[in-house]
Amino acid sequence: MQRPKIDVRQSKLSDLLYEMEQGKLQVPRFQRNFVWPLTKTRKLLDSMYKEFPIGTFFLWRAPADNPSLSRPLTELGIPAPQDGVEVSYILDGQQRLASLYVTIKGLKLGRRDYGHVSIDLETATCYDQSKEEGFEDDIFVYRSGDNQRYVAVADLVGPEALMIFKGIPEEWQTAFNKAYNLFQTYPFSVVWIQEQELSDAIEIFQRINQAGKRLSRYDLICANVWTEEFDFRKRIASLNRQFARQGFGKLHETIFTQTFALILEDRCTTAAELSLKTDKIVENWDRVIRALQLAINFAANNLGVKRAGHLPYRGILPVLAYYLYHAPHSAISARERETLWRWFWQVTLSERYSSTSPSRMAEDAQKLRGLIQGEEITFDYPAKITPEAVARNRMTRTTSALRNAVVCMLALKQPRNLKDGSLVNLSDKFFSNLKKAERHHIFPVGYLKDQRVPATWVHMVPNFCFIPSDLNREIGSRAPADYLAQCEGENPHFDIAAASHLLPINPDAAIWKNDFDGFLKERSALIVSELKLLLDSTPSDFLETVAAEPRGLEISTRVDLLEIRLRDFIDHRLTAVVGPHYWKPTMPGDVVTAVKQLIAEQLSRHPYEDSLQFASGRRRLDFCDVSHYEKIILKNWAQFEEFFQRKEEFQRHIAAYRTLRNCVQHNRQPSDIEQQLGKAAITWLERILDQYEQETLAYSEEDEEELTIEEGEE
Repeated sequence: MQRPKIDVRQSKLSDLLYEMEQGKLQVPRFQRNFVWPLTKTRKLLDSMYKEFPIGTFFLWRAPADNPSLSRPLTELGIPAPQDGVEVSYILDGQQRLASLYVTIKGLKLGRRDYGHVSIDLETATCYDQSKEEGFEDDIFVYRSGDNQRYVAVADLVGPEALMIFKGIPEEWQTAFNKAYNLFQTYPFSVVWIQEQELSDAIEIFQRINQAGKRLSRYDLICANVWTEEFDFRKRIASLNRQFARQGFGKLHETIFTQTFALILEDRCTTAAELSLKTDKIVENWDRVIRALQLAINFAANNLGVKRAGHLPYRGILPVLAYYLYHAPHSAISARERETLWRWFWQVTLSERYSSTSPSRMAEDAQKLRGLIQGEEITFDYPAKITPEAVARNRMTRTTSALRNAVVCMLALKQPRNLKDGSLVNLSDKFFSNLKKAERHHIFPVGYLKDQRVPATWVHMVPNFCFIPSDLNREIGSRAPADYLAQCEGENPHFDIAAASHLLPINPDAAIWKNDFDGFLKERSALIVSELKLLLDSTPSDFLETVAAEPRGLEISTRVDLLEIRLRDFIDHRLTAVVGPHYWKPTMPGDVVTAVKQLIAEQLSRHPYEDSLQFASGRRRLDFCDVSHYEKIILKNWAQFEEFFQRKEEFQRHIAAYRTLRNCVQHNRQPSDIEQQLGKAAITWLERILDQYEQETLAYSEEDEEELTIEEGEE
């Protein structure tokens, strides 16, 4: 007799957890990771104690001939399914079941020790005795059990429960007994799905409308193309780690799926993505990923998209990858470059991909492909940019094509440090998240707060600027007219630096009057004018305009930028090894004395400054010179040897760099030999710092990902 496809049962918690412990109840690969925070676990236990419903669980009995779909759960102590054993999968309820499993087992996952989830018997007793509605005190808490007032849930249902019960105060025993019995008898509503294939199970999962997160399109695609030999999700995760190490950052998953769909199916609708076949993906994997990498490189080097988060639209990369996949050669001609430039800016500034983007992406991909046949390609996408629209945009918005267009445009202008004219290092991790509220403001947050400017105005796009971290700290909460006047006095190329940021600094400009409202209007107009110029120019025209600067500034820029990176390198390395208070234990005595004297002189010239702003090691390094860096690294050679390898090689290159640095600083023309050796030293040091920064960026982003706890159910 054929079993029914749907079987609704009432189950005990102990039976479900036993099935998990034996490896008979598994989590399918298309489910999300276990990410519930402890607060939600405690609330789940609270609902059980109060005898509230905790939702239905959907479990799928997979066909016997079905390939293994289980995701390894070694961190939960759940074994892999054994051959020949019927396996069931949790379609809905894995976060709830996993939370109960790790709590009752008392497991420790990373920094979260579920053995410390305890029942507060005093609060539970108060709840049972109280008839008032809205009782909000926590019955379950995160703290070690004392087997008096607090009893760990793992002990409450463990073999020593009776002994613990006898030792607690009599007035709390009723609550203990109630909790113990509830964990044994609480009715779990389980819907068993059977006689269904994988595609049916996925469809059922997708249609389950629980309060938590539903299966995403990406999860479905990963499940559809998964085999024992090919795990799409793992491959994408590996690629994203690579892109992070390269400094571009992680791509959103839809970029990968749309790229494959667009290239392999000539369309990138949801239906096209879900129709992708494993063998076709595997067969074309290398070429598709190569095209995507070329698209990233083109966007970064030609369109100002220095990081994934700066993309005006995610659809930009799949369309670029589609063209580069079909192009007969990887080298882009000037004609192709100009066409792709026009397409990028017209798509971005017309908001073309703001709606129905998959169909429009496919249209653009086909149109661009005509380039290969020598067709003349034009785009008639009217721009939708006004000063008012720019002024309304905030840097803190989650997504905004116009905001990111401004970021890309400013990156193309090769922004320079306002204080010393050096190129701003846009690969610096400081610029990895432009939405962070405390960074990059021309009118500083603290200053505007003192002026009682509405908070919604502070983070407007016209107030954004690529200000490097050291200058950002120095600016603090000072008025722009104040710190800009200082920069103008110290930087002989201040006009060029200001122009690279599109700062209105003519004598009657609002910024010199600290007029924020007037400044927003002036800079919004400048930004719109520059964006419109992009629509009417070629990449060569635009970059030639940017490159119009005094001769000799290029060497000066590399020298200055390297010095900033050396300070960042020393600070980051010593902080990682010694801690944030590394200054006294790691600095040579003469460096400490010299910096102390220089800070005192700074404070005497600027009495309005506070000595506390120079408390950090990184801020003090700003008062060091190249000879000091050499002494610091040599004193702490054990911490730097793995990067520089040979001490003699390091000393030779740092000496050549110092010589060239002194020539530039004092406007003395270096000899041919000094210039040649100095440039070689800069290249040597830059390569070491590039490698260190890429590795540091990758590790820090992975750490952030591991520590991120997603809110919501599965």
